[in-house]
Amino acid sequence: MRKKILISIVAALTLTMNAWAIEYSLKDNMLKLNSYMIQMQAAFIEGNKDKAVRTANALNGEAKILFGDENLMATLLPKGKENKVRIALMSSRTIDDDVVIINASMNTGHWETAQNAYLDIQKTCMRCHTLIRD
Repeated sequence: MRKKILISIVAALTLTMNAWAIEYSLKDNMLKLNSYMIQMQAAFIEGNKDKAVRTANALNGEAKILFGDENLMATLLPKGKENKVRIALMSSRTIDDDVVIINASMNTGHWETAQNAYLDIQKTCMRCHTLIRD
């Protein structure tokens, strides 16, 4: 009897710790992506082409890892929101498309086009957050 209770307690603690780790991981990843967005904005303000391109590519790499994996996203989304995985997948694709635009625009010196792509990424992030919360 004591053994069953002990096993139940350990199992409950393991599940609780796992849920906390998943939540922390998502929050940690979102903070990292936000940091890239802030760095990219600063690069545009500074007129630093290399920094803008480097940061956009880093953001895209992280976004693909996090949002591009349907199974991973399903485990990271808040309980009851697992059915909204497609929103994250579409956001990843949009970010990828915008980073392609940023790279091409910066290579040809079209700052305004690159900045508009940055703003589209920002809009994509806000849209996803809004849809996941609702």
